[in-house]
Amino acid sequence: MKQSEVNLLCREAAACFQRMNWALPPDPQWAATDFGLGDYQSAGLVEVLLANEPEYCEKIMYARPDMVTPTHTHGKKKEDIVCRSGRLRMTLWAENPLKQSAAGSVRVQINGQERTIACGEAFVLNPGERITLVPGIWHEFAPSAPDTLIGEVSTWCDEETDNFFADPEVDIFHDIEPDEAPEFGGFTAETQS
Repeated sequence: MKQSEVNLLCREAAACFQRMNWALPPDPQWAATDFGLGDYQSAGLVEVLLANEPEYCEKIMYARPDMVTPTHTHGKKKEDIVCRSGRLRMTLWAENPLKQSAAGSVRVQINGQERTIACGEAFVLNPGERITLVPGIWHEFAPSAPDTLIGEVSTWCDEETDNFFADPEVDIFHDIEPDEAPEFGGFTAETQS
């Protein structure tokens, strides 16, 4: 991924935050990634780390419509993914879908209510809706509408050791080609987190 692509995605995110009246704290920490897959048009995410304390973490994230955050799970982190605006398409699995069939279902809380979700079948979160994901539930998400902001409230976020992607090619710590100067404070690529 090029720094110019990181800058472009962060500018898009900043404009979306402004349109949605989402105020960022002073000196926010930015990150953008194409997950090391080389095609940020298809798979990518911008995140702004709002807090990462030993007891909790909060992020606000942006992606273009249909820009996927690839299938992954966490070993320790429990998280709520929140549709802050727009529409967020989610897909869940009980096992790594690249190693197991998508048969079966998972039990999760959506808006605080227990629900059974069929593995591999996409569903949509609307503005204000949230899903609680516990360690071991594989999940993938992508906006299905413009101006979708994605919130995350979780236990402490350990990007280096607690992200497990189904696709072994995914690398959130990929190198960024420095074709121009970074435009956003904090960190502009997962390699600098």
